Amino acid sequence: MDKEIQNTYRQIRNLTIQGATAIAKSTIIALQHYGVSLPTSNSKLWRQRIKSAAYLLLSARPTEPMAQNGVKYILSYLTKTKNTQLLKQQLNQSAKDFLNLLTISGQKIAQSGQTLIKTKDNVFTHCHSWVVEQILIKAKQSGKRFFVYNTETRPLFQGRITARQLLKANIPVTMVADSSAGFLISHYSGEELMMDKIIVGADALLADGTVINKIGSFTIALVAKQEKVPIYIAAPLLKFYPYSKIKIEQRSPTEIWPRAPKKLKIINFAFDSIPAKYISGIICEAGIIKPTALKQTVKRLYPWLLKEK
Repeated sequence: MDKEIQNTYRQIRNLTIQGATAIAKSTIIALQHYGVSLPTSNSKLWRQRIKSAAYLLLSARPTEPMAQNGVKYILSYLTKTKNTQLLKQQLNQSAKDFLNLLTISGQKIAQSGQTLIKTKDNVFTHCHSWVVEQILIKAKQSGKRFFVYNTETRPLFQGRITARQLLKANIPVTMVADSSAGFLISHYSGEELMMDKIIVGADALLADGTVINKIGSFTIALVAKQEKVPIYIAAPLLKFYPYSKIKIEQRSPTEIWPRAPKKLKIINFAFDSIPAKYISGIICEAGIIKPTALKQTVKRLYPWLLKEK
């Protein structure tokens, strides 16, 4: 197997490459480079190797629909031709088209999302999301003065990525431990610490409007609902998963406790779910929609996402 494919697989697997958008981009770029450079002129062999490479890349994080959708998009544009050179051109162009879709959707989400933020707002976020970052940076660039509170996001501290990026953009950030999130959002933490809104990313958007995001999101949404703090999901519709259930990834227990006692059992959920009834809106490339409108909006913008593989 190609070195770039193997390296990309390892980097996704060990979280050197992390976040749904980064994983999707890396998967598509690696597949694009591999397909274009494959030396064989046998179209059947070429297709087999492309599918094998795609399978390997997707197996690194099997619960990331955006990467799956990107591969689905690319493979769907390959015609039945036996001309390998033409197949390479089709793969190259469809990869470019999908990467362009990601860029355009990110720009639209940032523009729609920043309208939600008002001067003096306290905005809470969890984990690291590139699109949430873009929303907050866009709001800052538009002249709004607001405050961000974010979680450290154990066990791998992805919240530190968010904090660093926002501080670079001169956005005031206050970090809290994950276990403090519910209390902070509640009115019990004090009036000056009340959140005006919560904006988090997503790893998957399910057909019934449920959102899959970093572990801890469910608790945050539950408290937000009780405290009547609106919670918004910022994610491109390219993260759509056409079912109402998805396997929740469990990662190595050593992430939580590297040298734990031998008889201790550790469950390390990577994600959890936010039920649609807790979500105020999904900020996507179609604007800000209700979770109940998700499937219909996907059907209108990306009908190919609803087709069987």
